[in-house]
Amino acid sequence: MLKDLCKKFCEKHYKKPRQARKDIVILFPYDEKTKKILLIKEYRKQYDMEIWKFVSGGMDKPHLGSLDTAKEELAEEIKMEANNWSLYHQFDKTFSSVNIYYYVATNPTLMENPIPNPDEDDIIVDQKWVSLDELWAMVDDKELIWKESVLVAINFLRTL
Repeated sequence: MLKDLCKKFCEKHYKKPRQARKDIVILFPYDEKTKKILLIKEYRKQYDMEIWKFVSGGMDKPHLGSLDTAKEELAEEIKMEANNWSLYHQFDKTFSSVNIYYYVATNPTLMENPIPNPDEDDIIVDQKWVSLDELWAMVDDKELIWKESVLVAINFLRTL
């Protein structure tokens, strides 16, 4: 009976076969002048909802390292580029099922020749720059899902 229930749940919620998870990059576009980081609101087709999140992506191109993947995600998702990048934090597979790289893109600017976002299922519908207090307010108001990426962002903003 439990097996049948699990099968029905999976058929309903997982239309595609699950793929092995790949390492990911999470970006904090950071404006030095305002001391704010950028969040995006993304429509997630698989959940049929909009969520606030950080610019991020899977490392699905074997020829790209984590930094190049981060640069590509910044360009694809929000049409920005940055000259100053730093690896702020990393969770490795010891404590996670994947490696997670947190990059800071300082003072990003809009691209002159933006590249298209190949991800047709997830659409960026809004974005906003937030301070530490505004980030906490979003967590308190349940606008932003509390998870390790938020904790890392809070820690980054606290050090400014």
